Amino acid sequence: MGFNSLDDFVSSVTNDGKFNRYDWAKQTGGAAYTAGRWYDMASLAGNPPAYTYPGTALAAQVPTETDSMFHGGNVSTDTKHLLNVAALTNAATGIPSVLMLVDLCLYYPGINMNLSTRQTLDNTNTLTRYTDGAGLRSWVTVAATTGATGHNLDSGAGTGTEYVDQDNNTSVHPGTISFTASAITPHIAHSGTAANNYGPFLPLAAGDYGVRKYNYFKLSAASGTASTARLCIGKPLATIPLTTVNIMSERDLMNQLPSLPQIEDGACIVPLLYTGGAVAASTSFMGSIETGWS
Repeated sequence: MGFNSLDDFVSSVTNDGKFNRYDWAKQTGGAAYTAGRWYDMASLAGNPPAYTYPGTALAAQVPTETDSMFHGGNVSTDTKHLLNVAALTNAATGIPSVLMLVDLCLYYPGINMNLSTRQTLDNTNTLTRYTDGAGLRSWVTVAATTGATGHNLDSGAGTGTEYVDQDNNTSVHPGTISFTASAITPHIAHSGTAANNYGPFLPLAAGDYGVRKYNYFKLSAASGTASTARLCIGKPLATIPLTTVNIMSERDLMNQLPSLPQIEDGACIVPLLYTGGAVAASTSFMGSIETGWS
């Protein structure tokens, strides 16, 4: 249903207690992050605990709220919304940067990055949120450092990587998409400032505006070192820039556009990090999310 008015919002939050605040903290790993790239912070140590992306290799997995930032539990038949987002870093090298919150809806663990043959994906498990895929985007997160051999995403129709779009049609990603050689955990492998890098999300075919699932994954060449990645599908919710060290950035999603992003029951909210500069190892980031429902 959502909020019918400001009076309804105030009543729901203050009188009915339909409000949740969650404070989170994450610390980057032992390697520095390169400027101009995106990193998946879900697997970093902190609060919530590092997510390991469990499951059988190449088989679709559906994460839930228990695997992410707590946002108040299931509230159906009410409708929950993201009200406020805040974030800061205490390290000068963490500035400037951008945090993006996404609902991680589906992922395929154990993608072999040292393999140039087509990998068939198991879709026994399917989307439970945004089930038609509309508005969902995809990205590939490195789970173990890749080798130094350059490699691209192979999107050849019928022979390479194939996804299913919002209309249930089989599609392929357009153009050349380059993956970073020697990518570290948890770099989003196709993001960066080199030619044919994209981030944080893989580009979609013309006319597509969502991803339901993947049938196949294929690289143009092996990475040169035994390594794995996770192919992820999720819903972008909100972004917040970090501009000044030790100063909290805040985004009021009640009054700023886009207003009040909806949070589905079971949503697995995880942060992605864009590095405007070279981020030193063991840099701390922290913040909060506030949700309300009616």
